Amino acid sequence: MANHSNQDYHRLRSGLTLYPAQYAALDQTLADLTQKLPAQLVVLTDVSGQLVAARGEQERINLVALGSLISGDLAASQEIARLMGEYQDYQMVLREGRTAHTFIVEAGHHLALLVRLSQEVPLGWARMVIRQGVHQLAEIAATQPAQPLESELAGSVEALLGEEALPNLFSEALDDLWTE
Repeated sequence: MANHSNQDYHRLRSGLTLYPAQYAALDQTLADLTQKLPAQLVVLTDVSGQLVAARGEQERINLVALGSLISGDLAASQEIARLMGEYQDYQMVLREGRTAHTFIVEAGHHLALLVRLSQEVPLGWARMVIRQGVHQLAEIAATQPAQPLESELAGSVEALLGEEALPNLFSEALDDLWTE
């Protein structure tokens, strides 16, 4: 998962801002996908290729490089679909291999998902579960939580001044300005 250190949020290169509750929900969705499919590897990036989170077998894989390739692959596939008149939201690319299959899927406007699974997993089942997962990921990313600091400040100002005190202060300040 991307490092958000002491901040209460992390701004991705794509412009998407993610908060801790969103990270937790995204990570839980990836864990659910990994278990339900079952998937060997699940990688979530933003559309610029920045790694957001990963689950599964990550040893010997450069996730930073993989993230860039995921976003580039998806962008190329989307452009091909546009040129062919076949573009749709939540574009899905499938690569069938000898021992494993790889799906790369658009998860909303800001995220891309790679899912690698054994060739023994039925492709129809995988496609359905992945499609549900990317809709859930997109919904999580699109839901911006209320800013706690802003609401705390608004509440404390209102508590100190009262609901009608602020307009009265402005009115008094204007009166004082004109009478001087």
